[in-house]
Amino acid sequence: MKHLALIGLIVHVMALTGVGPGWSQTAGGPAAPAARDAADTARRLSDIRDRLRAAHRLVEDKRPKDAMALLLPLRDALEDEGNPDLLLVLYDLTGYAGARLKDRAAEIRGNVHSVLLNYLAAPLNAPDTVMAELALAETYRRYDIREAQLYVLMNVLAAGKTARWGGPLSDDMEETLAMAEALTGQRLQADGRPELALFFFRRAQVLARKGRMDAVNAGKLDTVIGELEAPVAGRDRNPLPGPDDCLGSARPDATRMAACRQAADRAIMTGNAILADKILSNLLNDVPLGSLREERYDAARDLYLLRQLNREDHDPALLESADLVANYLASINEATVAALIGTRVARTVIDRGTYDPRIAQMCGHIARRALRNGSAELALRMLAVQRAVTLSGIADADTPLSTATPDILERQVIAALLQIESAQIASTANYPRVAAAEWADVDRLVATVALGDFEKIERLTTINYAGVKDYVFPSYAAAVEFVGRLARGLPAQDPRRDEAIAGWISAVEAWWGDSVRADAMADEAIREIRAAPEGRLTALARLLTLRAGLVETTNPALTVRYTREAYEIVASQPGRESDRIELLLDMASDQTDRGLSLALVGEAQKLREATGTINLRTQVRLDLKRSFLAFDDGDHALALRLGEGAVASLVAAGKGDSWAIVEPARNLAGLYAALGRMDDARKTYETYVFPLSDPVLVGEEKAISDQLGLANLESYYGPDEKTVRTLSALLDRARRRVKDDRDLGRRILRAQAFAYLGLGEGAKAREAALDALRTPKPPATDTTSAREDRKLLETLVGADWLGSRAADAP
Repeated sequence: MKHLALIGLIVHVMALTGVGPGWSQTAGGPAAPAARDAADTARRLSDIRDRLRAAHRLVEDKRPKDAMALLLPLRDALEDEGNPDLLLVLYDLTGYAGARLKDRAAEIRGNVHSVLLNYLAAPLNAPDTVMAELALAETYRRYDIREAQLYVLMNVLAAGKTARWGGPLSDDMEETLAMAEALTGQRLQADGRPELALFFFRRAQVLARKGRMDAVNAGKLDTVIGELEAPVAGRDRNPLPGPDDCLGSARPDATRMAACRQAADRAIMTGNAILADKILSNLLNDVPLGSLREERYDAARDLYLLRQLNREDHDPALLESADLVANYLASINEATVAALIGTRVARTVIDRGTYDPRIAQMCGHIARRALRNGSAELALRMLAVQRAVTLSGIADADTPLSTATPDILERQVIAALLQIESAQIASTANYPRVAAAEWADVDRLVATVALGDFEKIERLTTINYAGVKDYVFPSYAAAVEFVGRLARGLPAQDPRRDEAIAGWISAVEAWWGDSVRADAMADEAIREIRAAPEGRLTALARLLTLRAGLVETTNPALTVRYTREAYEIVASQPGRESDRIELLLDMASDQTDRGLSLALVGEAQKLREATGTINLRTQVRLDLKRSFLAFDDGDHALALRLGEGAVASLVAAGKGDSWAIVEPARNLAGLYAALGRMDDARKTYETYVFPLSDPVLVGEEKAISDQLGLANLESYYGPDEKTVRTLSALLDRARRRVKDDRDLGRRILRAQAFAYLGLGEGAKAREAALDALRTPKPPATDTTSAREDRKLLETLVGADWLGSRAADAP
C-alpha cells in the first residue's frame, strides 16, 4: 500500500503566561488556596516559567536531550502546584522533545496529557484541542498503536462534524480534517477494511479538490482510491447478512460477526448510516451496560465510531456507546485510551450543564484502573473530570450542605468523597500541596454540615457505600473518612462520635495503608477518652484493641498492655462474651510462652462452652486457633476437622464470597500444605481468596500479598519453576506499585530464597537471601516470626555474612 506523506504538524507550545482554564481542578488538583503564602507561590511559579522557557529554547536549538533533563524534574513540581496552564506547556514540550529523541514513552505521555489538559481547559472541539489530537494520532501512527490512533482520529473528525453543523469551516480546520480523513482511511485499509477505508479516502478527496491538501498528497490519494475501487466493487457482489441476521442474542460465531461488520462497513460506504447503526446495534442487543466482552468489542467500537460521525455530541445513543467502550477498555487496563474517550464525552456533559451519573461512574472506573496501573497523574485528572460531571448544572457548588436540597446534597457529598480520594492519591504520589488543598476543601465542606444532619450524611456515605464492589470511585474508605471528620464535631458523650472515629482509624490503616496517620489518630482518640471516660469505656476498649493491633510489630509490650486493659474493661461488662473470647485469643497470640498461650486458649474455650451463642467470626477464629495447637501437638485429624469446619461454617452462613472468609481460607490452605496436600491448598486459595483479591478493589499491596500467600506455601512445601516465575513477577509488581516501607519486597525475596533452596539451586538461594537481608527493614517488621525468618536466611547465606554483618548490616 502506498503511504500518504505526512502533512507537517506544527507542535503548538502555549504562551507561558496564558489565561486560566474554564473550570477548576483541571490538572488533578485545585488551584493554590488563598491561605498559601502568595509571595512564595509567585516565586516558585516564576522559577518554573524560567525553566520552561529554557527548555523551549533547548528544543528549538535542537538539543532535546538537554531539554528533557530540565523537563522531567519539573513534572512532579508542576503536578503538585496544580497549575493547568504551565502543565500544558510542560507536556507539549515533553511530547516535542520526545519526538526529537525518538523516545516513545516520553512522546506519547506528553501528547496524551496535552490532549487531556486541553479537554479540561477549553470547551469541546476547541482548535488547540483538535491540533493536539491530530499530533497524538500521528504519534500513535508512527509507533503502530492502531486502536488508540483510530479513536483519536475519530475524535478529530467528530470535532469537524460539530463545527461543520455550526457553519462554514475555516481553511485551517478543513486542512486538519483532510489529513485526519486520509489517516483514518489509511488505518482502516491496513486493518483489512477496504469499504470503510474507501469511504474516508473519498471524504478526504473532496477536501483535497478544494485545495485543502498539497498536490503530492492529493495525487497519492487519487492513486490509492483508484487501487481500492475495483477490489471493493468485486466484494460488492458477495451477499451479506441484513440486520435480522445479525442478532447478538442468537450467539453468532466469529465468521457471522465478521460478515455482519462487513455489511455495516458497506452500508456506511454507500451512505446508509441508519442501516449500519441497525446492524451493529443488533449485534449488541443482548449486551447489558458495563458488560461488554471481547467477542463483541469490535462491534461496539464500530458503533461508537459511526455514531461519532453521524450524531450530535450529546446524543444519548452516542453517550451510551462511549460509556460501553470506555468501560471495557478500562477493564482490560487500557486506561489511557479509555480516558481519551471518557474525557471527551464528559466534556460534552459539562458544557451542556447536565448531570449524567453513568458518565461520572465511567470516569471513576477509568481513574481507579489508572491508579492500579501506577498512573497517579491520570487518576487525578479523571477524578477531577468525575467531580466536574457530578457538580455539573449546580449553580452554586459551594452551597452549604446544611441548606442544600436532597439532590444537590447527594451530589455535593459525592464530590467531597472524590476530593478525599484525590487527597489520598496525591499524598501517596508525593504531591503535598495538592493533598493539603484537597483536605482543606473537604474540611471546609464538613464544617457546613449541621450536626443534626449527621445520620442523613451517614446514610449517603458509609451506609450507601458499605459492601460496594464496583470498580469505581468513590470508595467505602472515602465515605468512612468523611463521616469520621464530621464526627469530630459531635459532643464527646455522643456514642456515634467514638464509633465513627474508630471506624475512620481502621479505614486509614486497612484501606489507605497509612500506618503513621492511623497510629497518631488512635493515640489522640485514646488520650481524649481517658481525659473524659464517663460512659465511653466500650469505645475505649475498641480503640485499645485497635491500637494494640497497629503496634503489634513495632511495640509488642504496648500491645500486651493495651490488650490486657481492653480485656479488663470488657470482662466487667455483661453480655460481651464474644469480645472476651476475641481478646483472650489476642493475648494468646501475644505470648511467646507456649504454656501461657495454651492456657489462654483453654480459658477462651471454657467461656465458649459456658455461653449459648457467640459471634460467628469469634467461633471461626477460636476453631482456627485450636486447629493450630492441635497440629503442633500432632493431632492432625482434629486440626483438619477444626480448620475445615471453620471455613464450612462461613460458607453455610452465606459468607463464602465475602471478605470474612479470606483469612480462615488462607489458614486452612496453610494447614493443607503442611499436611502434604498442596493441590487442596491451591484450590482453597483459588476458591475463596483470589476471587476477592482484585487489585482495583483491595489495592495492589493486598492483592500481591494474597498471591504471595500461596507462593509462600509452594516455596516451602513444593516449589517448581512456576513458583519461581510467580515470585519474580510479584517482586517486580511490588517494586513498581507498593511503597518501600510496607516490607512486601523483602518477604518475596525470602520466599524466593527458600524456593530456590527447595529446587536445589543453592547459589540462587543464597543470592535471594542476601538481597532479602540487605533490603532496608521497616521498623514495623521486628516480630518474633520475622526474627526467626532472619535467622533462617542468615544460616542459608553462611558464615561469611554472619561474620561481616556488623560492618555491612542492611
